[in-house]
Amino acid sequence: MKTMASQATATVQLCRGHDHDHGHDLGLGLFQPRCLPRGRAHHLFDGMSDTHRAEKVLVPSGTDWISALPDGVLGHILGFLPADEAVRTCVLSRRWLHQWKFMRCLRVTSHGVWEKSADGINKFISSLLLLRDPGAALDEVELEFTYEPSGDDRASYPNIWIRHALLRQARALSVTLCGEYNLVFNVPPLVSRHLRKLELSYLDFNGNVLDFSSCQFLEVLDMTECIIGTSKISSHSLKRLTMQYCSFLHDDVRTRISVPSLADLQLESFHGIAPMLETNTSLKTAFVSPCSVDERCQEGDSKECCGTCAKCCGNDDDHRNGSVLLGGLSSATHLKLITESPGQFIFRRDLKWCPTFVKLKKLFLDDWCVEADLRALVCMLEHSPILEQLTLQLSKGPERTLEREEKYGLMEKSTYVSQNLKTVNVKCHEVDLRVSKILKFLSTFDIDITIEQNGQIIPFEEVVTNFGLSLEVPPHDQSGVQG
Repeated sequence: MKTMASQATATVQLCRGHDHDHGHDLGLGLFQPRCLPRGRAHHLFDGMSDTHRAEKVLVPSGTDWISALPDGVLGHILGFLPADEAVRTCVLSRRWLHQWKFMRCLRVTSHGVWEKSADGINKFISSLLLLRDPGAALDEVELEFTYEPSGDDRASYPNIWIRHALLRQARALSVTLCGEYNLVFNVPPLVSRHLRKLELSYLDFNGNVLDFSSCQFLEVLDMTECIIGTSKISSHSLKRLTMQYCSFLHDDVRTRISVPSLADLQLESFHGIAPMLETNTSLKTAFVSPCSVDERCQEGDSKECCGTCAKCCGNDDDHRNGSVLLGGLSSATHLKLITESPGQFIFRRDLKWCPTFVKLKKLFLDDWCVEADLRALVCMLEHSPILEQLTLQLSKGPERTLEREEKYGLMEKSTYVSQNLKTVNVKCHEVDLRVSKILKFLSTFDIDITIEQNGQIIPFEEVVTNFGLSLEVPPHDQSGVQG
């Protein structure tokens, strides 16, 4: 199929002729017919250029195998092309005149040389959608370009395009509209019985537009660099939710994420006020990575979120005295919890109400769980009764030492660790005091411990020997690990 698509692309390039040499406008007038009289194709789009006379296209000798293909196959091939290139094929012959109207995939992207003003984009896409065959359904729609509209309602045209695509039964929809400022969508929720996959990038959502209860078969939602100003993200059918570099900014109130059928969750490098994850029993894998989370408390000197009082950022009657993130992850079998800054304390806040991870088998943690002491690590292990594999990824450690674990007796107390936990992998840049204390704690259990220093795996016994580690770390030892 890729070969046929390449042949279609080559044919399109032939029919483009000398558009660039003539400085031809590639807006509505980019479809100048080359092998048909102007009268046969000028009706395709209003505003089509009528300044050049028809020219003859030089077609390579031999059999035209592509034109001999069935209409359905031709439409499938055209779906691999950007929409403006696909429409250009109308000039090839009478057979190709209307093929583009039946494409089941529409891709309007800025890849290559196609760049237009907001007005030009509005006219092109609106004409493209209106002039398609009204009975032709859509499988996939992709909108990806720089878009800088003017006026108060800057999202009016994109909202129309999206809803038109859903009316044409689109199963996959991708919208990436780049600009100096994100387009604000404060519109009613989407409605579709056919939409399966939705990708949204560089958009700003308000109101209840992220309520997908009327998209009964939506299974995949991917969001990148979006601003979430809604009180809730909800869907009964969603199976995979991916949010990368998004900001949660809903009036100092947590956005609630309610997706009871979710199996795969990725909240990567998010900003703002951490969202509230509702518990679901379907979750299998989860990756949560706060970046710059605004969790603060006006009480106390540290300003860290105590999580209990009315002065904690993001607290209201529904979110007070309970877990924000960890509670919604309790059913996961594979869990990765990392922070881009060790100072982020949203996970440590949640440990006050740490749930039991009854299905968790693989756990990946980083510096936050050993920051200042090992209590967070101990807590996670105590609440993971069937854990089998633990990975700790440590960046270059702080100059200060860990003292609180001795103070709170973490090393001496009888900590419950899953009998199934047989493998611990500690990844670090250097074997420092933190690693020493982690090894001292874990060595009291029957666990196979491996140290990976700068990508090189070093067996536990070799670390003890080569780095002179003493697993009996003296109290208040501040000298670090001696090599």
